[in-house]
Amino acid sequence: MLSVFVWWLAAVAIGLVVTPMALWIFRNLPDRGYAFARPLGLIVVGYLFWIGGTSGLLHNTRVAIIFVMLLVGFLSAYLVRRKAVDLRQFWADSRRTVIVTEILFLLALSLFALFRAYNPDISGTEKPMELAFINAILRSDTFPPLDPWLSGFAISYYYFGYLMMAMLTRLTGLASDITFNLSLSLLFAMTLTGAYGLVYNMVALTERSRRKTEREGRPSTPLLYGLLGSLFIAIIGNLEAIFEVLHCNGLGSDAFWRWLDIKNLITAPASQKWYPTDMWWWWRASRVVHDRNALGQSIEVIDEFPCFSFVLGDCHPHVLALPFAFLALALALNVLAGRRESGKELEGSEGLSWLMRVLLEPPLAVLSWALILGSLGFLNTWDLPTYLAVFMLAYAVRRYWQDGRLSWNWLMDVLTLGLVLLVLGVVLYLPFYIGFRSQAGGIGLVILAKTRLHQYLIMFGLFIWVIVGLGVTLVRRRLAASLSAEFWVIGGVAIVLAAGFAYLGWWLLVMLTVMLGAGLILVWWLVGQAAQGKRAKASSAKTLELWSLSAQPDSVAPLVFALILALMGLLLTFSVEFIFLKDIFNSRMNTVFKFYYQAWVLLGLASAYGAYWLLSSGQVGRTLGSRIARGIWAAGFVVLLVASLAYPALAPYSKAGGFAGEPTLDGTAHLARHRQADYDAIQWLRANVGGAPTILEAPGPQYSEYALVSTHTGFPTMLGWGGHELQWRGNYDEPGKREPVIDTIYRDANWRQAKTLVEEYGVDYIYVGQLEREKYQLPPQAIRKFEYFMDLVYDQGGVQIYRRR
Repeated sequence: MLSVFVWWLAAVAIGLVVTPMALWIFRNLPDRGYAFARPLGLIVVGYLFWIGGTSGLLHNTRVAIIFVMLLVGFLSAYLVRRKAVDLRQFWADSRRTVIVTEILFLLALSLFALFRAYNPDISGTEKPMELAFINAILRSDTFPPLDPWLSGFAISYYYFGYLMMAMLTRLTGLASDITFNLSLSLLFAMTLTGAYGLVYNMVALTERSRRKTEREGRPSTPLLYGLLGSLFIAIIGNLEAIFEVLHCNGLGSDAFWRWLDIKNLITAPASQKWYPTDMWWWWRASRVVHDRNALGQSIEVIDEFPCFSFVLGDCHPHVLALPFAFLALALALNVLAGRRESGKELEGSEGLSWLMRVLLEPPLAVLSWALILGSLGFLNTWDLPTYLAVFMLAYAVRRYWQDGRLSWNWLMDVLTLGLVLLVLGVVLYLPFYIGFRSQAGGIGLVILAKTRLHQYLIMFGLFIWVIVGLGVTLVRRRLAASLSAEFWVIGGVAIVLAAGFAYLGWWLLVMLTVMLGAGLILVWWLVGQAAQGKRAKASSAKTLELWSLSAQPDSVAPLVFALILALMGLLLTFSVEFIFLKDIFNSRMNTVFKFYYQAWVLLGLASAYGAYWLLSSGQVGRTLGSRIARGIWAAGFVVLLVASLAYPALAPYSKAGGFAGEPTLDGTAHLARHRQADYDAIQWLRANVGGAPTILEAPGPQYSEYALVSTHTGFPTMLGWGGHELQWRGNYDEPGKREPVIDTIYRDANWRQAKTLVEEYGVDYIYVGQLEREKYQLPPQAIRKFEYFMDLVYDQGGVQIYRRR
């Protein structure tokens, strides 16, 4: 398809203009950050385009986007000219990595576009809202963009991802009906390459250290485990699909299915085939965690994972932000794997104040960190605290390795940089925060609801298996003989807490507490051993060794990073058992949703590296007992991996209707089939009405067909989905005031009153279609009143459009 090629070309161009920047920012990584060039390009180009449009210096045009890309290209050329980046040397060293990354990106983009072509409809769930945002941004001359569902207001939501997709839409000249599906394809491709790049770099760093000590390691190993990282993050599902297959074949007793308690699974019908065939059966995989109140009544909880999100096809902020999470994590790995960003250690730094030590970080480095990390708040605000915390943990470990000891200066250095990045990240995106309103209402306590262990393992079973295997191997191999007082304290606290949770019957918390305690001990020990090894090397003493690696920071950095990711992922899932962010739902539903999604990314990456460590790094013992244990673990790993592949094997086929329809990327083609009159009217509006006039149409409940015109044109309407406005703004004051006004304009036969209200709210067009007639039961005189103060500019197929004189 030509549209796929044009979209791919635009993505390549966005990545190329910032490639020198990526090579400079991620200079400590083996691939120099090439796998993250595209998301970096979208942030840099998107940020400059947005800030230019917000300040009024630029307008929302293709010329402005090209101007920004040329500006970024000049900045990249400056880096090359100053010889901060040697492109020829990079190509000579990394040709294979570049080719594999580009092949993976192209295949992912093309294949996912093909999948979307068999289920392209922009209808149901959150898709109308997302298309409305993209179209509203395209209609906005400057920023912040117009709210398509509350005329006169700007969007009050994290919309940076939508702006990026709208920017690419304007750049390519393709219709948003098509680029909506291409945006999902781009996000899928960048997610795969981002996960691949991160795991590739972690494994490549370890293999580089091994070659220095043992002259071992194969060049293909990082590539293979990088692909495993892509598989873990974006392709596999949780284990729920296996239970779908068992249930639809009539296996398992009623008692078993009641105990399993996956929402709505026990009432699912039997199938005539060996796999489930009931409508949207794959949806149940996002409702594995099933809370109940004291009366046993069901409480909604969401536990999405990336594969589900891509099958569903919602272009929501948690999906839009996904590729940029890998960019932020790559930044953390880059800091952990390198020396201070100035490129040299600070001699005599012990005598410097903590403030001076922070100021010695190169300003461009700190600015790039703040730009990347700060973008997460604009993309999906939930992501900012988590990935900033991972970055600061990586920075704290690196600073400790540089200083060789814990000190007041070390602590203040870390805290000060964290504060600087947070403040700078907010300041860079300040126009967004000024206009942002939220439904968040503080922290709530989770009292009765506790996730059941078996449901948690259905969600994260494969990852837990790998992480437990890695932890047991590390503890058994070296840790037992090296315990100090600090380790006994951590272990003692973990054991006491686990015992308390066991007494209460909270077995998931028992498992998580033990894993968190063991993980914290392992990180503490590894970081300390690496610091000790560095001191020994500096004093020409005998170098310590950890397994087949020298006990040096560069050698153990990937393993420490994997453990940090695992700890953060486990901590996120641990926290939702006690607290949640209050919202209009007044439950932990959204908090579980957002934290579990982040945990999937963190645990998936840690597990991909953990699988490498256990299977290919040569770190497992060679005794008979070790071989037996490794065989048992490997067998369990294969079984769980195959079970996790059941979801991607079955769900996309079901969602795409068995790939039996006529393929198209036009997400509005379904309108032409089911609402031909509205479709024709929308096409007329697009072709004949410019700018962003306000159009009045019937508002409706969430996830309905209402707000059809504003969704597909981007024209702001007085009110669209009122429930979503409540979620975005935290109150229903303005929408509640408008509902009776709209009712009066449509129903009341008094044309003078209608005219007064139309003028008060700046309505330029009034739309009268099937939905309006059905909702308001409009008699002929109620429609004819518009002719007294408006012109009838469209009248076909039962749809009338009036324009104010």
